[in-house]
Amino acid sequence: MNEKKLRGLYLVTYDYYGAEFYEKIIDAIEGGVDILQYRDKTNAYSVKLQVARKLTSIAADYGIPFFVDDDPKLAKEAGADGVHIGRDDPPIEQVRDVFNGLIGVSTYGNLELATEAEKKGASYVAFGSFFHTDTKKDAGIYDIKILEKARHFVKIPIFVIGGINLETITKFCGYSIDGIAVVSAILAAENVKKAAKELKEKVEDIINGRC
Repeated sequence: MNEKKLRGLYLVTYDYYGAEFYEKIIDAIEGGVDILQYRDKTNAYSVKLQVARKLTSIAADYGIPFFVDDDPKLAKEAGADGVHIGRDDPPIEQVRDVFNGLIGVSTYGNLELATEAEKKGASYVAFGSFFHTDTKKDAGIYDIKILEKARHFVKIPIFVIGGINLETITKFCGYSIDGIAVVSAILAAENVKKAAKELKEKVEDIINGRC
């Protein structure tokens, strides 16, 4: 589990809505997604457990890390590689009481939160949103220049998220980051695999300093 790289194109899902959900996830992975996170705010726990177990299997088949959003119990029962937590979720110490895998932490636009997360054993931190996003309409929008300092504060992988698409992704050129997370830029695309492939190329250029 911990040998899987936390780097590259990171896909966060929509809520589960039916069989096409899995088809799109597989297309996205085949298009180049490196990390998968299941985020579902509406379905019952029993449904989420079934979906998370299926996604655990799919991610394992493709050799990529799989995270569950918010819920360490769900992550444990589904056999996920990791759990992702934010400010409204239990702190890392409580998560560790339930789940012994990888832990990703949302740090928004706060370098102190990132430093604290690393000290407490986070596997990666995620900054953002930096652009408007319809996925989380109440998300704050932070100054992208915080990324100039982020690498001096933490050594664990740094991801960015929020309103990122083929147009806005170029704004991250020149910053030392390890990956970029998206939702709609892939899952709302007419051709999911093509969208993932195009984003993956941009992500690789950015994280390898080729832009």
